[in-house]
Amino acid sequence: MPAKTPRGFDLSAMRKWLRICAWVVLGLLVLAIAYFTLGWPSDHPKEYGVTWSSPYAWSLGLDPNKGLGEVLDDLGVRRFRIPAYWTDIERKQGVYDFTILQEQLDAIGKRDGKVMLAIGARLPRWPECWVPEFTRIVDTETRAAMQLAYFKATYERFKNHPTVVGFQVENEAKFNFFAHCPGLTDELVSKELTFVRGEEAKRGVLKRPVYTTDSGELSLWQDYRKEIDGLGVSVYRTVTNPWLGVIRYWFLPPWFYTRKADLLGWGGRLFVSEFQMEPWSDRPLQETKLEDQFKTLSIQQMRKNFAYARQMDVVAVDFWGVEWWLWMKEQGRAEFWNEARMFFKP
Repeated sequence: MPAKTPRGFDLSAMRKWLRICAWVVLGLLVLAIAYFTLGWPSDHPKEYGVTWSSPYAWSLGLDPNKGLGEVLDDLGVRRFRIPAYWTDIERKQGVYDFTILQEQLDAIGKRDGKVMLAIGARLPRWPECWVPEFTRIVDTETRAAMQLAYFKATYERFKNHPTVVGFQVENEAKFNFFAHCPGLTDELVSKELTFVRGEEAKRGVLKRPVYTTDSGELSLWQDYRKEIDGLGVSVYRTVTNPWLGVIRYWFLPPWFYTRKADLLGWGGRLFVSEFQMEPWSDRPLQETKLEDQFKTLSIQQMRKNFAYARQMDVVAVDFWGVEWWLWMKEQGRAEFWNEARMFFKP
């Protein structure tokens, strides 16, 4: 007879039910792994570009305008993500200086290039929060008003620039694993998105898409989904961890991101905004030994990353690290620059 507790509870039935649940969970796990990992490599046509950051170029001792010219003329890049850094534009409260941004967009426009203009308080490159010092001494409401004023002024200045083909509002605003921007609230981001989408709607069929970005591996891509036309995600292949050392994402195939996009409703509207093409380091790269840099991005890894990018079925891929390629070339290590030239000018 089945074993029973003093109250008549059937233990064998409970064990049987638990075994069934365990098999169901295991089966679902196997199906999930198969869904995200099984596939066959193929070359998908798409646009390729880079993120260009003047402050990062300066930090490496490069001339930003000259460097951008080399990216345009020597590498042949024609797609750019350009951040409109608040700290550069409004160094003095209420005084906007668009000189740096204007020169960059004009230079790209002269070569028939195109730009996704990134606007907001949180933008690509460390320290991620590009917020002027004068905002730190005001209350939350005033700080939000200051940010919206900068945001709207920047949009108005460049809304008719022929090079601008899309807008990115903030950068990984909800992904606070590495940085958090005080004062950058959901409400404020939504106001920025509402403003730029409303202005673009006035252009009718000529309206340009509005995006934001998120982590490719560590987020569920649900934030602001009803307020954007598409999503940009980061892709990192090799990183380091203080406890685990070098971590390689060998287990994530190129089609992982497409499958995730299809599952979460981003099919056909996903692009890679930040594809790792420079070393991962917890210190400035100019202060990091080359042998340590090459642990996360050697020339062999760079080639693998380019091959991986070709196999991704996304709208576009913007590579991260072109400033480092140029800096390495000026240090006498031109192999990374030359590899990129072969990619962009096959």
